[in-house]
Amino acid sequence: MNPLRTPPRRQSGQSLVEFCIVVPAFLFLILVTFQLVLIYRAKTTLDYAAFQAARAGAVNGVDHAKMRNALAFGLTPLLATSPDAAGVARARANAELETRLFADIEVIAPTRAAFNEFRERQYDGRYALPNDSLAFRDNRVGGSQVNVQDANLLKIRVTYKLPLIVPFADRVIAGLSSLLTEGESYHPAPMLIEEPVSGHRRLPIESYAVVRMQTPIYDSSRLAR
Repeated sequence: MNPLRTPPRRQSGQSLVEFCIVVPAFLFLILVTFQLVLIYRAKTTLDYAAFQAARAGAVNGVDHAKMRNALAFGLTPLLATSPDAAGVARARANAELETRLFADIEVIAPTRAAFNEFRERQYDGRYALPNDSLAFRDNRVGGSQVNVQDANLLKIRVTYKLPLIVPFADRVIAGLSSLLTEGESYHPAPMLIEEPVSGHRRLPIESYAVVRMQTPIYDSSRLAR
């Protein structure tokens, strides 16, 4: 007599279940990776733009208008979509708008205290923070906690609110996805804002730049408090 055998179970539909499990997770990783790459690209571009803004401030007596214009120039490659002249002009105009609405330049140093301590009357009769013959000036630290040499270091912080354009990944990065809102440990990201025009969420990213002043500073109101 042949032994009793259990008929094999049918496995039709198993691959569909595996597909439904693997593909969404794989697409999620692709979207998040793409958005993170865009954030890294934007941070690299912002580092260059912040240096350009600091350099413009160093050669123009910390003129905020010149610094903002240089920042927009540095951010232009981030917004370019075509290499032709029309595309570059459009990117430049968009960079001007982005800089005006979503970028901020903060002067960290020098401070107004350093200006008041080391200011000297210039050839035109105006007071300014001098930047000539620094190697031969007294290097003692004064009441402003810096010497005249360090008072000529311009340090700025640039904050740019980057739009997150990848669907779903922006919600995950923001911490606003319904997948991440369960439980008591959830807290919405306070640093994230939503742009009212296009609806893109924007993530503030920062960059710092330090350069030595190349011109005297005449207006202390441009400096940090």
